[in-house]
Amino acid sequence: MKVLVVSGFLGAGKTTFIRKLISRSTERLAVLENEFGRTDVDGQIISADSGADVIDLREGCVCCTKSSELHASVITIENTVSPDLLIVEPSGVGALGNVLRILKKIEYERISVLPPVTVVDAESFYQNMNLFHDVCADQLRYSSTVVISRPEHPDPEFFAGIRDEILKINPEAKVLDRHYSECSDEWWNGLINPHDGTVMSGDGECEGLQLDSITVRNCSVPSPGALLWILESVLRGEFGFIVRAKGIIPAGRDWIRFDVVNGRVSVEGCGGEKGLTAECVFIGRNIDRQKISDCLRSQYLVESPFDFLSGMNAAGRSVRF
Repeated sequence: MKVLVVSGFLGAGKTTFIRKLISRSTERLAVLENEFGRTDVDGQIISADSGADVIDLREGCVCCTKSSELHASVITIENTVSPDLLIVEPSGVGALGNVLRILKKIEYERISVLPPVTVVDAESFYQNMNLFHDVCADQLRYSSTVVISRPEHPDPEFFAGIRDEILKINPEAKVLDRHYSECSDEWWNGLINPHDGTVMSGDGECEGLQLDSITVRNCSVPSPGALLWILESVLRGEFGFIVRAKGIIPAGRDWIRFDVVNGRVSVEGCGGEKGLTAECVFIGRNIDRQKISDCLRSQYLVESPFDFLSGMNAAGRSVRF
């Protein structure tokens, strides 16, 4: 069983990259995720559109507190599911060097660790390097291939600046010079069957990033407009310093997947996918847990976006968020 680690900071686009990798691969594969918080939003999406087995390690970070569980999970997957390829997606705040150190301890003739991939969000690269330098630098330092997500056709000079910063940290890194969606089958196959199998591992110097989180399950909002109001409130800092928020939630008659990261909000419908579970996670510091819980469990029917934003319903009664 080959093990490929796909790392990247919160919101970098790891799950989107993994979905593309799955679609381009002919291997029998499984995905092991270490979601931050008690939620499996990304796992639901991967499983729904690819049919891949998704195993989840929740609560804590595999690079530190859950090393024994990572050991056990990888060995169990090899002995039971036995895929050709296991994709490991660590928490976005995890240290890649430590994950590789843990995996190298259980490498033997039936388990081989492949050179890892790190996904970088071009639009938030400099901000994340400033705010969370140790973790972001660690993810780059121990990566073999770095792919830059988000802008599919970035300005060449902007892209070159990011590439140069990455190479300062890891001169040996292979930094992709275009969006990965444009890469050939040969490139994708090279990730799974590399010519050079050298994998560095960390020495435990980076402890990862300590953030808090709240997960809300069985949640709902009255309408898509209500959800957008909540997400805009997240951007305004009304729920605390939120580094990342994501979830799958019924909004009136619609099921919506949302993502908030680095001052950006994205929403998309997912009503056609079966077996979804309503759950959301908010990651950051000084989180207003009660306010978030109240907002996402509101059962009040809001007549229109204007009424919702004014805090009154059609009958003139206050709407609780």
